[in-house]
Amino acid sequence: MSKDKKTAQLGMSPSTASGRLVKDILFDFVEKSGYTCYHCGEQMTRETFSIEHKVPWLDSEDPVGLFFALDNIHYSHLSCNARAARRKVGVGEATDHGITMYNKYGCRCDVCKLAKAKHNKLRYKNQ
Repeated sequence: MSKDKKTAQLGMSPSTASGRLVKDILFDFVEKSGYTCYHCGEQMTRETFSIEHKVPWLDSEDPVGLFFALDNIHYSHLSCNARAARRKVGVGEATDHGITMYNKYGCRCDVCKLAKAKHNKLRYKNQ
């Protein structure tokens, strides 16, 4: 069957439809299992549901192992997941807040935002 025929009948590309189906199946499992958001403990909806890694896999000593480890997976609201990612402290070797935590780890605490502002101000003056 041609991709064009599938796209016409589904109203979207087959890969998009497949991705949505997988998310629907996974959310159905999560909902039936009674999972709530890992961070806030509230119920999730299909639209707010996300999958996250408890321990960040990116830039770790074993990124492939951590990425695929099922015991490293949690379910959370997308907004809680994003908020938690910005607050990660002690990731890798960087534990001091400042420009590195802002740029490399996405920390947006007041100390890191101030360091970024100072960095940008110095860069602007030197141009």
